[in-house]
Amino acid sequence: MAAAAPMVTLRPAVQVYEAALAQARREGRGEPDHYVFLPAETDRNYALAVMGFWFKWVMREAGVEPEDQMGRLRTLYCLRHTSIMFRLLYGQGIDMLTLARNARTSVQMIERFYASALDGEMNVAMLQSRRTSKS
Repeated sequence: MAAAAPMVTLRPAVQVYEAALAQARREGRGEPDHYVFLPAETDRNYALAVMGFWFKWVMREAGVEPEDQMGRLRTLYCLRHTSIMFRLLYGQGIDMLTLARNARTSVQMIERFYASALDGEMNVAMLQSRRTSKS
């Protein structure tokens, strides 16, 4: 799938992006090829380190352990896992193919790495639901 293909996100994320874009434009940035976070920082490794520091700080303030239940360190990349899991758990009738395409991954990757922790009882309402007829 081409990197330029559109992706869908939740409305709150769009609002955060639009606010960040407006701020960047006030600072003379905000072009399509500019970075969303820390756009003035040209050293992207440094920018990633700063965002990682902020992520750890937010976790500490929120009382979230730095490691998950399996002993793996929580990182910014974990937010991708969280977003995919939330869509699987709370998205109304989301199918894995649609989710995989939007996340730029495969159904097999979602099944292997994301959905492997799910069981059939986690979405009982979805399993028992019926599609409504279209008028």
